[in-house]
Amino acid sequence: MLLEVGRDHCSYAHWHRPSNTIDQLKFISFQETEGEEHLPAIIEKIQQNRFQSVHVCSSFPQSILVPWKYFKDNYEALDIIYDQPAQEYLHDRIAEWQMVNMYALPKYLHQQILQSFSNAEFVHTYTPTIKVYNGYVADHQLMVHFTPQYFRVVLKKSAFIQLAQTYSYTTPLDVVYYLLKICYEFGLEQSSVYVILSGLVEKDSALYTDLEQYFANVHFAHPPEIKLPDNSHPQYFFTSLYNLATCVS
Repeated sequence: MLLEVGRDHCSYAHWHRPSNTIDQLKFISFQETEGEEHLPAIIEKIQQNRFQSVHVCSSFPQSILVPWKYFKDNYEALDIIYDQPAQEYLHDRIAEWQMVNMYALPKYLHQQILQSFSNAEFVHTYTPTIKVYNGYVADHQLMVHFTPQYFRVVLKKSAFIQLAQTYSYTTPLDVVYYLLKICYEFGLEQSSVYVILSGLVEKDSALYTDLEQYFANVHFAHPPEIKLPDNSHPQYFFTSLYNLATCVS
């Protein structure tokens, strides 16, 4: 099973590793304040199925990327920057980029998942995004993934990871503002940077229209090399789960 949990959503997929086939996809959204109530109930329901392996992707925003050589199993920076109580601290080593993604998720959720799935393996959502090749060769890329109330951005510039951050939004112009600010801070040209979209965004939406007004190269994430079930949603809605499958396969 592939499972992603965050402040405003939970999504999961039944993945058959030998055939690289997904036969069920599910996305559940809720208000941020309802997470502590809804997530344990969702996980308990999922637990009714038997899985040989469970891969859990945290999309909570508490994450910091650091160079490999500076990581000493010390998570004080997460406390200083995010100041969140009752957190479980984990990290992913990203050997291809010689960096470590250290992150935190609520302790109640971590315990609930391990109680339900003793074989669960954890990773943070930035890690598969960084590790998995997205099919675009542009030097400068803003990879943007949307959930109901948040969007996360990973910036690749000249073969380096420059930014991995999550932002809240209520209107399309909130998103435009943050992306323009990122371009300004990192010296990116709106005419050349590739904006690669995934998650909950439609091509006929006001959000997509506004992005096209400000950026010359707006694209959707490519389809995965995974056999998918028939459904009415665009394939890029679940890009984060596909990346997770690729990352752990």
